[in-house]
Amino acid sequence: MKTHFFTLLFFISAINFSLAQKTDFRIFNWGTSLEKVKSEEKASFYSAKNGDELIFKDKLGSKSVLVMYIFNENNKLISGIYIYSKEYSNAELYYYDYSVLLKLLKEKYGMPTNEKETWNTVDKSYDKTNKKLAIADKNLNLYAVWNTERTTIKITLISIGNTIPSIQIHYTSNSIEDQDNPEDLKDALNKL
Repeated sequence: MKTHFFTLLFFISAINFSLAQKTDFRIFNWGTSLEKVKSEEKASFYSAKNGDELIFKDKLGSKSVLVMYIFNENNKLISGIYIYSKEYSNAELYYYDYSVLLKLLKEKYGMPTNEKETWNTVDKSYDKTNKKLAIADKNLNLYAVWNTERTTIKITLISIGNTIPSIQIHYTSNSIEDQDNPEDLKDALNKL
């Protein structure tokens, strides 16, 4: 009986330890201070923006990325973004990178709750079967979304105007508590 009790206790402790090790974005959890992210992020610091964003340079796999941390007015982490900075002369390669990342995200988070194509052309004769060409022509945007208990994850492949296609992976807190100052919410409640 004692052996079963200790085995069960060990199993519960192992589960609690593994759950405690889970992070929301990279090595941080939502609500982490700007100062802590700046001092503990291992990637190369790139810039700070608007007093509420930190940007680092890193690699995911073999690809160079910018890693952006976004903070609320209380300097608490509420969002993170990977921005792929590789520029291809063959725009079809963006579709390949997107497909690889989509597969990895599906492996980690399961099937997305939403997966969508948005076409930027109204030309009914346009061949919508060739997605690589459509991305090269800036006629197709792709995205997929996952929802976890604490985070919404969204991968996008978009072309806006004359810009090159952009691949981004957004991680955003689902918790209002992580995004707003409790005193500000209380003040808003009193005004409603």
